[in-house]
Amino acid sequence: MLPALLLLGAILTATGWFFGQPWWRRRRRLALAAQPFPARWQQWLYERTDLTQQLPPMLLRQLQGLIRIFVHEKRFVGCNGLTVTEEMRVVIAAYACLLLVNRPDVPRVHFYDELMSILVYPTAFVVRETQHLGHGVVREGPRILSGQAWNAQRILLSWEDIEEGMRTGHNVVLHEFAHYLDMEDESMDGAPRLGSRRAYQQWAGVFWAEYERLRADLEAGRPTFLNPYAASEPAEFFAVVTEAFYRQGRELERQHPGLYEQLRRYYRVDPARWPAFTEPA
Repeated sequence: MLPALLLLGAILTATGWFFGQPWWRRRRRLALAAQPFPARWQQWLYERTDLTQQLPPMLLRQLQGLIRIFVHEKRFVGCNGLTVTEEMRVVIAAYACLLLVNRPDVPRVHFYDELMSILVYPTAFVVRETQHLGHGVVREGPRILSGQAWNAQRILLSWEDIEEGMRTGHNVVLHEFAHYLDMEDESMDGAPRLGSRRAYQQWAGVFWAEYERLRADLEAGRPTFLNPYAASEPAEFFAVVTEAFYRQGRELERQHPGLYEQLRRYYRVDPARWPAFTEPA
């Protein structure tokens, strides 16, 4: 009996190694992306999202392939009694994958690879947080959130807030997955993985200037285009301007051209040029 169990264990180990190899993962992903996009999924994109309708046809085809991979690979967990439906998975995947469209390393090399699960709550949820306020002062307490990039392996989302985003303009999925991209270089500091020292220098020059400009405008009581929450810390600044880039691209380009250009280079898309682009009301 023991030799048979050892043999079975060896077979399972070898199988896991085989299917876990990067080359096999790339092959599987490309095969998934090439499959026909289900008609009901396309209907959900049209009815339940407010950005995918604006994509040029080439980018929409890319997005559909990425959605198929995301839904297949990622684990969705309903929390506080919520049952995550197929429609919910597709809607969340659409916004998450929008951030990866047109990037040359996707999906062959890069595809939210460390992310294991998306925890979906029916409404905003409460977490306990510890804040270090400086000079040895620490504040602990509950905080109500619509989303949280808990770490590179888990992202928490409120489904109610995802649905409300079409009306309010705040897209919690874009926001939290921007945090994931920010963490890819092992620090959530407002600068995602950019690939070269020169790119980091250019990014830092623009982003820090814009971040300080926003803080100064808010302190002086001047109106700002960007959501004031962006001034809370550099990581939130990156997540908020990512939302603005995809949702209000033309206005972001008009008011913050340098910021828009850095995001255009990073995300490799140009929302302000999309033929069907319309700003949210």
